[in-house]
Amino acid sequence: MSNKNKRVATLCFGVAMLLVPAVSQAQTAALQGGLDRLFSVAEERNATLQTMRSAIDVAHAGVDAAQKAKLPDVSAQLSVSYLGDAWLWNRHFGESTKAPMPHFGNNFLFKAQQVVYSGGALTAGVAMAQQNEQMQRLSADNERQRVQFLLTGLYLQLHSLLNQQKVYERNRTLAEEQIALMKQRYSNGVALHSDITRYELQLQQISLGLTAVIDRQSIVRKQLATALGVADGDTAALTSAVSLLPEEAFDDKAISVGAEAEWQQLASQEHIGLQQSALGVDMSRTQEKLERSERLPKLAIIAENHLDGPITIEVPPIDKNLNYWFVGVGVSYNFSALWKNKSKMRKARLATANAQDRLTEARKGVSDGVHAAFVDFGTARTQLATREKSLQLARENYDVVSRRYQNGLAIVTDLTDAANMRLDAELQLANARINLVYAYYNLCFVANKQHA
Repeated sequence: MSNKNKRVATLCFGVAMLLVPAVSQAQTAALQGGLDRLFSVAEERNATLQTMRSAIDVAHAGVDAAQKAKLPDVSAQLSVSYLGDAWLWNRHFGESTKAPMPHFGNNFLFKAQQVVYSGGALTAGVAMAQQNEQMQRLSADNERQRVQFLLTGLYLQLHSLLNQQKVYERNRTLAEEQIALMKQRYSNGVALHSDITRYELQLQQISLGLTAVIDRQSIVRKQLATALGVADGDTAALTSAVSLLPEEAFDDKAISVGAEAEWQQLASQEHIGLQQSALGVDMSRTQEKLERSERLPKLAIIAENHLDGPITIEVPPIDKNLNYWFVGVGVSYNFSALWKNKSKMRKARLATANAQDRLTEARKGVSDGVHAAFVDFGTARTQLATREKSLQLARENYDVVSRRYQNGLAIVTDLTDAANMRLDAELQLANARINLVYAYYNLCFVANKQHA
């Protein structure tokens, strides 16, 4: 992750921690440390991220190759040959005369050429290679943020399941205590055996819910293993070593995410998808320059040195070596590009227009996504407040019904219904606290693809 990304990630996490004003510094460090550890493992072992890093290396090598294309072309050529004797014929091929030749021939050529002007092709080639490398880096950042957001979601989901487990275990204990009390009242003749049976059924339902939650934890841990790119056993050890915060650590009382306009502005500047779309426009324009360069002349400085022997242009041939050199300027122009390149130019211009349209659509999509995530966060905060009030009322209702049942003023069905309402309210609150944190991370992700 780049330093810029780390700074944004730290900022997002810092704001997210406003969600937990009552959390101790140690708890805050535990959540940050847990996520950082997951991200670190994913960076090393996730197969997709490894592939992305390889793609960046390939693109960087392409930049190096494009830059070296600007360097002079230097070549040398050496050849030796055997020359046979020549024959002179008259115009009617009726008479011939043998012309002896020096039999050993040699040729040495040293040539250097430096392109001075290529119509912008070399410069555009370097720019295209650099843009391709930048695109690969953006793609890698995008995938990294996707993986990190996935891990964050699974991590928080594991939190939620563990909190649900605590709720079920707590309610199982309460149910067992209630059954014990019913048995005592039954022995005193003030309770029915059917009441005990009914509440034992309630206990079985709670145990079933607890089993389902524990099984779901196993699924989430497996999903963590897949996202991390590690073996299941390693994930179990990893997640067991990570300090998971209690549900109360995710409570919210005074969080303020600011105005939606601030998030829209952040997204317009930092969103990786928008950066990729904007870069796509630049790459299309660079391709236009490459196609246009085909219609422009090429200029190069040329230097050559020749060492040839024998000298066969003389009659009789001179059995000596001739060395000569020259320096000059070469100009070339491909006239066929005037009609062959026309379609390519049109294609390049259309591609640029299409890239600009995609950028416009991407901006709209990001804006809509930020708006939805901002509204979802507000909804999650409202739901948390609602769940807190619901739990308060559910507990008060259970206490009232429980006292009425003890006094013989309510039946066991009323008691189990009240217990179920309390259990559901506790589960809903546990989920709401985690959902609020998730909603904030989602807002960070949608706004700029960066999150803690």
